[in-house]
Amino acid sequence: MASLRSPRGQSVIEILIALALLGILASASFILLSTAFSEGRFAQERAIAEQILAEGMEATRQIRDRNFDDLAAGTYGLARTGADWAFSGTEDVTDGRYQRTVTVTELDENQREIIVSVTWTPRLGRTQVLETATLLADVPQVAVPPSSNCYGFELTGDWSNPTSLGTGDLGPGNQGTDVVVDYPYAFVSGVAASSAKPDLFAFDASDPTLPTLIDEIDVGANGINAIARNGDILVAASSNDSREFMVFDVSDPTNMQLVGSSNLTGSEDGLSVLLINDLAVLARANSATAEIYFYDVSTPATPSLLGSHEVGADVHDFASNETYLFAVTSSETSDIVTFDVSAPLSPTYVGDFDLLDDSEDLSLSYHVPDLLFVGNASNEFIVVDASDPLNLVEVSSVTTGGQVKDVVCVTDQLLVTGTDNPNQESILLDITALPTVSTFTSLNFPQEANGVDFAENMVFVAVRSNDALRILTGGTP
Repeated sequence: MASLRSPRGQSVIEILIALALLGILASASFILLSTAFSEGRFAQERAIAEQILAEGMEATRQIRDRNFDDLAAGTYGLARTGADWAFSGTEDVTDGRYQRTVTVTELDENQREIIVSVTWTPRLGRTQVLETATLLADVPQVAVPPSSNCYGFELTGDWSNPTSLGTGDLGPGNQGTDVVVDYPYAFVSGVAASSAKPDLFAFDASDPTLPTLIDEIDVGANGINAIARNGDILVAASSNDSREFMVFDVSDPTNMQLVGSSNLTGSEDGLSVLLINDLAVLARANSATAEIYFYDVSTPATPSLLGSHEVGADVHDFASNETYLFAVTSSETSDIVTFDVSAPLSPTYVGDFDLLDDSEDLSLSYHVPDLLFVGNASNEFIVVDASDPLNLVEVSSVTTGGQVKDVVCVTDQLLVTGTDNPNQESILLDITALPTVSTFTSLNFPQEANGVDFAENMVFVAVRSNDALRILTGGTP
C-alpha cells in the first residue's frame, strides 16, 4: 500500500527547519559581531588606560624635578593645577572608571622606586590592571630654554614602538603647517584652499585619544606658515601680504583673538617665527630689504619693530639658548646666522657659519648645553657643536630620506623630525649617545609632516592634510 504524505505537513516541517537554521546563523553572527565589538571596545579602553599610566609616570617625574623630597614613601593619587602635578589622596579616578595609584618606595636617601598602576573594569569583562615601574634619582636638572625647540622631560614608554593616540581634523580644504602645545591645549596652524576658511585652530587634548576642536580663526588670504607661543601670547608667520607677522591672545583657548599685526614692505612670505620672552623674531623669504625682523611684543596689540637683518636668502627656522639666537637659511655660504640676544630688546648680529652640506637648511633646535640640530633639504640631519657660538663646528650627521621640515628634541633621549619622505613622514632619532645620532623608528602619515612639538610624554605632529593633528606616545614596554 502506498504511503500518503500531506504536502502541508511537509511544508511546515521545512519551514521550521529553515527557521531553525536562520536562528542558528543569526545567533552565530550576533556572537561574532558582539565579540568584535567587545574586542574593539577593550582595545580602546586599554589605549586610554595606557595613556593614563604614562601620564602618571610623567607627572611623578615632574614632582621629582620640582622637589625630590616630595617623593615620600606611600601610595598616592594625582591632581593637576594648571600645568603642575601634585600627589593627592590615595588614588585618582579618570572618567569615573580608571583608578590610578602611584606607589613610592624609598630605596635610599637619593633613590625611589615608583610603581604607577591603573585599574578598570571593562563593561563586559574582568577587572584589568596595567602597571609600569621605574627608579627615580635625586639628580640636578638642566634648565632648558623654552625657545630652544627642546625639552628637559624624562621619557616613559617604548619609543622604538610608538603608539598612535588620536587625530584632530581641520575640515575639508585645510592642511596643517605647524603645531605648538600648552597642554592640554594644542594650537595648529594651516593654509586653506579658500581665503574664507580658518587658519588657526585650538584643540583640547585632555583626552588625547579624542582631541576636540574648541576654536578657530580665519586670518584672510594665504593662511599661516608657522607659529610660536610664550604664555598667553602666540605669534604667527604668514604669506598674507598685508600682515606677514601676527600676534594672538590665547589666554582663553576657546576664544582666541588676533590682537596685533605688522605689514612688511614687499610681498615675500613670512616663513617662521620665534618668541624669546617679549622678543619676537620673524623669518621671511628672500627679500630686497631684509629677511629677519625683531619685534617687541610686550604690548601685543602694537608690536614694535626693533630692527632687521639682511641675509640675502630665505630664512627658515630659529632656535635660541636665550643668550644667542641661531637662524638657518637657504644660503650655501651662510647656513647658520647668529645673534647675541643677551639684551633681548637689543639683538646684535654676531656672524655666519657655512655648513658643508651645500644645501638649503630648513629646521633647527638647540640641545643644552652646546649642540645645534640642523635639518636640511638634502635629506640630512646634522649635529653642530655650538660651545663657541662664534666658531661653530659640524660634528656628525645622519640621512633621513626626506627634507627635514621641523625638529624637536627631548634632552639626551629622543629627537623627532617632520619630513616629506613619502614613507617616513616622521622619523624618531636616538640621541642618548651624542654627538652620535641613530634612527630609532619612523612613522608613515598620509602626507608630509610640517610641524612637531612635545608635551606630557606625547609627540604632537602637524600633517599636510585636513586630519592634520596627530598625537603619539611611547608604546607599552
